[in-house]
Amino acid sequence: MKNLINQKLIILSFVVACSSCAPESDKPVENKQNISGTYRLLESKTIKGTDTILAFTDTSKTEMFKMFNGDHFSFFNHDKEKGKGKEPLFVSGGGRYTLNGNKYKEHLQYCSMRDWENNTFDFELTQKGDTLIQKGEENLPELGVKQIIIETYIKLK
Repeated sequence: MKNLINQKLIILSFVVACSSCAPESDKPVENKQNISGTYRLLESKTIKGTDTILAFTDTSKTEMFKMFNGDHFSFFNHDKEKGKGKEPLFVSGGGRYTLNGNKYKEHLQYCSMRDWENNTFDFELTQKGDTLIQKGEENLPELGVKQIIIETYIKLK
């Protein structure tokens, strides 16, 4: 009886060991980028049709920050006049994200622009030192939004 149990344990161990040795092409792509941290937006390009809108230059009246941890992101954008100028602004949001290689997917769970909540956006991330570039399409037909965004961030120390 003990020999039969030992044989079954040996066979089970062998099966478990072999099943964990999947070919390299079958394994999920691992995140090689470490994007955890806080970033300040340096420049944003929004492309709508043939129009390109450039924002967040050094003379911008607003500033935006984006934060990442292991699986969540958040952002906020506010005017530098603390809401007392001609164009008060505060936009914030956050949710879960996944990152496989340079394929970055945001699921916006919370947003001060409530109509944007519970939408998923696909982007490409490029990281060069402390610079992070996010590029992709925001497509919300129900809101009349179809645009490509290219955002360049610098990681804060």
